[in-house]
Amino acid sequence: MCMPCYGQLIEGSVAMTDKVPKELYGDWKVVSVCTRTTNKQLFDSTSVDIWTLTRIGDTIALMNPLSGARAEITVNDVKGRTVKFEKRTYFPGEESLETPILTVNGDNFTGVDKISIKTFQNGKLIKEDYVEFQVKGTKISGAPISGIFGY
Repeated sequence: MCMPCYGQLIEGSVAMTDKVPKELYGDWKVVSVCTRTTNKQLFDSTSVDIWTLTRIGDTIALMNPLSGARAEITVNDVKGRTVKFEKRTYFPGEESLETPILTVNGDNFTGVDKISIKTFQNGKLIKEDYVEFQVKGTKISGAPISGIFGY
């Protein structure tokens, strides 16, 4: 996820976790490139992150071992090797919707991450910002990153 959105729950159907391709779990180097936005000042044009995806029971955890950020997520939809997550976050005067759609192919994944942020004042929508990132993930080989950093 390209914005500082870790620690939030991605809503969806828990039963879908059984359909997530096993290759999606592990440590990933993720490069995100902004392909469309309504607010260039709010969103970075590019970013590089480390994601660790693990599953414990019906829960999928997404962690960035470099920043220590962590989120428990549930899957919204799975079609073949494509996984869709959806996350809504509510803050006073603000609502965001993030929808990453990732297609895994062995040691790589590609996809998009769409984010919409609505700002409200006195209950009325005053602004909506949107960004779409093209994302590419490359599996990191060797020891799990989480073990290296003690998480």
